[in-house]
Amino acid sequence: MKSVCQRSLILWLLFFTRLGCAQSVNEYLNAYVGQNKEGYLQPLADLVISGMNTGLQPSVRIENRFYVRFNLVGLGAMPMASQKTFTATTEGSFAPRQTAIVPTIVGENNSVSVAGTNGLTYVFPGGYALKYLLWGVPQLTIGGIKGTELSLRLVPYDFGGDFGKLQILGLSARHDIGQYFLKNSPLVLNVGYAYNKSDIGRYISLQSHFAYIQAGVSNKHLGAFVWAGYQTGTFDVLYSYTENNSPQQIAANLKTKQPFLGGIGLHAQLGFFSLGAGAGGPAPLTGYTTIGFRFGSSNQ
Repeated sequence: MKSVCQRSLILWLLFFTRLGCAQSVNEYLNAYVGQNKEGYLQPLADLVISGMNTGLQPSVRIENRFYVRFNLVGLGAMPMASQKTFTATTEGSFAPRQTAIVPTIVGENNSVSVAGTNGLTYVFPGGYALKYLLWGVPQLTIGGIKGTELSLRLVPYDFGGDFGKLQILGLSARHDIGQYFLKNSPLVLNVGYAYNKSDIGRYISLQSHFAYIQAGVSNKHLGAFVWAGYQTGTFDVLYSYTENNSPQQIAANLKTKQPFLGGIGLHAQLGFFSLGAGAGGPAPLTGYTTIGFRFGSSNQ
């Protein structure tokens, strides 16, 4: 079933598409119910949180007159090799107690077995051979307010059924600190902060904070920039399994293990229409593309 359904996992664990697969989201998550669950799910937390904090800055210069900009932002996150395995421990009454390097949820679709006493074998399940996560969000921005820009990301949608509601809320702000001491320089210097809160169906609830600095150059039509910052985030996963014909609830409470996030970006402004793209890292690798429409100031 994993080989049939892994493409739906690529599109954020069925969050943005339904491919008619019989496997529920719960079945993607419940490979482990004991102490190994955190190690198995941790890469998913890091991919989603780092991805959400990418593409916040579709341009570098904050214009000096009021404007409104609407962007469609495509986001992606790709796991590194170090995120595809973790050290798991045999559980329950299996003897002798052993550890093994096994796949995470984004790792290879191959189980790992270890031999115990009395001819018993303990099997660690495989992952879903995830190459990347892809999703998209709309972003509405108002700017030109004393060197400040405010942005909103909002996605409320009820998929119904097993999945439930997808709710994404992102609030962010940028301020041009270069206006105070770089008035005659081509360099642009901004500081920013972003807050994300998302409920991904009935299964995942996350919050993150990201503070960063952005530096770059731009003219009326083109710009290039780098950015780097520090992020924190929680990623709470709730799923169930059946024991003795009775459903049991399991909670995994994770935090991002990748506090540093930085990257590069490019943008082009053609009248009211704009394009942008960029990449971030170091782990996981993230990327974004954006199409935007600006109304208001024509200054760059």
